[in-house]
Amino acid sequence: MNETLYVAYGLALRSSFALPGMAPADAQGLIPLALELASQEQLASVWSGADGRISWRGRLGDGSDLAIDSGSARDLLFSNGERASFHLDAHKRRLLCVPRRAGLDWQRTLVTKVLSAISVMCGYEALHASAVESPWGAIAIAAPSGMGKTTLALELMRRGWPLLSDDVVAMTNTRDGVLAFPGTPHLNVAHRLPDGIEPEQIGTTLSILGGERWIAAEAIAHTASPLNAVCLLERASGLALDVELMPRNPLPLAPYMLGLPEDLERERRRFELYADLTASVPLLHVSCDLSDHPADVADLIEQALAGSVAEPALGASR
Repeated sequence: MNETLYVAYGLALRSSFALPGMAPADAQGLIPLALELASQEQLASVWSGADGRISWRGRLGDGSDLAIDSGSARDLLFSNGERASFHLDAHKRRLLCVPRRAGLDWQRTLVTKVLSAISVMCGYEALHASAVESPWGAIAIAAPSGMGKTTLALELMRRGWPLLSDDVVAMTNTRDGVLAFPGTPHLNVAHRLPDGIEPEQIGTTLSILGGERWIAAEAIAHTASPLNAVCLLERASGLALDVELMPRNPLPLAPYMLGLPEDLERERRRFELYADLTASVPLLHVSCDLSDHPADVADLIEQALAGSVAEPALGASR
């Protein structure tokens, strides 16, 4: 069986099928995960059956449902409606992928949702954010869904800042600080983008799915990088275009800390990572009106980052 090696969310992927928009890569020291295509019959033969606990239920941005069920043998079943099912073995080393229909929509669920969830299950922490590589290191932009973090990341990418990850940033704590791993090169963006941002500048449009443009970025980060700043983006009518340095407190990041129901020890380690992060890097609150162009917001972030390298020069409105 021919296999291709990929890297995403701190996982070393060995896949029996090509992942759309991703280039082969190899990495030492990452957690291994084998991806295999399988049939419904094969799925039925390995799934131990739900143990009655509901791990997670939710609706994705494209309107489809995703459920994660725990099995009696400590395996897991991801169900993406009528699109596909994914079975993760108890050791978290093999993922069977069972598409129910042809197309890219099930693969988008795999690379943008299922793999990032498995990364958390394997011990990494995850921030609901987009991240790019700036001249000052890795920068994460955290915001609720629909707030515009991906569009802002697109503007920063247009300026030459490679994509680190979109929507989910996988991290781990090290002696040298919090390390952020590259995700996949994919971005889900609005079908129509703000003036000045052309999809062709960013990468290849793989498909239009659920009213969103699915893009594989050309300029991407290939190695893990220390996270050097976190921007909390707030967009609302009437807000001034402004950036300010926030207190070194992890609580503002709590709404963006991703994770499944786990034990208290895991929750303690998660909060410890975010406490270490906010104690060592700037936490910036970025506000803007709904009418503000991403280029103006990006200008302000660049100025703030340049000032915070030595002595913070933040709080100047435009």
